[in-house]
Amino acid sequence: MLNKHLLPLSIAAGLSLFGQHAFADTSEPVKLDVKPTVQYQYLSADNEADKQVLDTIKSSDAIQTVLELSKSVVVFSEPVAITFGAEDGPLYDPEKHEILVPYSFFHHAVERFKSNNYKESGITEKQAALDSLLHTLLHELGHAYVADQNIPVLGKEEDAVDNFANVLLLNYVENGDEVAISAADLFAYEDQQVEAFENLDFIDEHSLDIQRYYYTLCLIYGSNPDQHSQLLNEIDKEYKKEREDICQEEFMRVTENWKTYLSDEKI
Repeated sequence: MLNKHLLPLSIAAGLSLFGQHAFADTSEPVKLDVKPTVQYQYLSADNEADKQVLDTIKSSDAIQTVLELSKSVVVFSEPVAITFGAEDGPLYDPEKHEILVPYSFFHHAVERFKSNNYKESGITEKQAALDSLLHTLLHELGHAYVADQNIPVLGKEEDAVDNFANVLLLNYVENGDEVAISAADLFAYEDQQVEAFENLDFIDEHSLDIQRYYYTLCLIYGSNPDQHSQLLNEIDKEYKKEREDICQEEFMRVTENWKTYLSDEKI
């Protein structure tokens, strides 16, 4: 069975390198046990539907991907807890250094994809929801990483950690572009639920869902224009070429900015 979300070979090789050191006068490398710097806990499910979600999440590639990233790329000085089955969230609690994710988030994502016949795109609603879960975990992990590493944020932190999630997916996760597309589509579906904007929508710490949708597509396109040549077709033809050029620049800029703080770049 195809495993969509394994880390790319470059990271797998990197993990191998980081896990062994050769010392003088020794012919065999000394292997080190590299431990993840995130810790999962799963609260008990109250009903059969939540139990199914719990089992789905536990066995998903998303869980393993985050663990692997926390070994060499997003390394926390203080391990961060990720709790599934919480009442609130998804959110990062800075006082407890903990990420909370309710089982209802997964239910909600599946229903959004089902109501938009997402399986016609070739990806099941369940897989798309897992993609969105991975993007969300990385987004909240971004908040935790900013706090853990005392990273200065100029502008909206929510936008910064959206970029964090996308940089990780597009640079470190095999087929991360597909994951990011599913997450972007969920933003678009959430936007469809808005009948009218209120003043508070424009002063919220998050950008509008439709903005998050288009900007995520922008970064995906910028990461590989040849592979995603059709991704910006919703843009008016008059401006499409200009936006394509800008998106390539945006991807490079955002990637280089975040790589300054990623652990594999410090080694």
